[in-house]
Amino acid sequence: MKTRIALLCAALFYAGTAFAQLGFNCGEHPDVLRNKSGIVWFTPEQLEKMATKRVEPVMPSTPPGFHYDGYVTFKILVDTKGEIACIWDPGGSPTFHSAVNVALQDWKFKPMLVRGKPVEFVGVMKFHVYAK
Repeated sequence: MKTRIALLCAALFYAGTAFAQLGFNCGEHPDVLRNKSGIVWFTPEQLEKMATKRVEPVMPSTPPGFHYDGYVTFKILVDTKGEIACIWDPGGSPTFHSAVNVALQDWKFKPMLVRGKPVEFVGVMKFHVYAK
């Protein structure tokens, strides 16, 4: 199982943002995207609803005069137990990547069931960050 997750993480990492850009709407579920490879992607809003444990990032101190108000994003792979198995492709200010990555390590999700069996899924997590 761990080998399978590692291989999937590697495949997703090398595919980068192309998966999300290839996405299209999955019928009645406007918040779910399926790419041409058949992988189901969840939006940040959908993942928020599926989360059973959330940890807010502890933001680093910033130099005087540094101002930022924006978002940090990461793509995630959630395993069959609802735990984040892989985090990749950070977006937004690099100043906050580490803090958001550390917080994501402890997030948990409701396992997704397909035909009664838990399956892995992927999505994009988005955190609003600011420093003044």
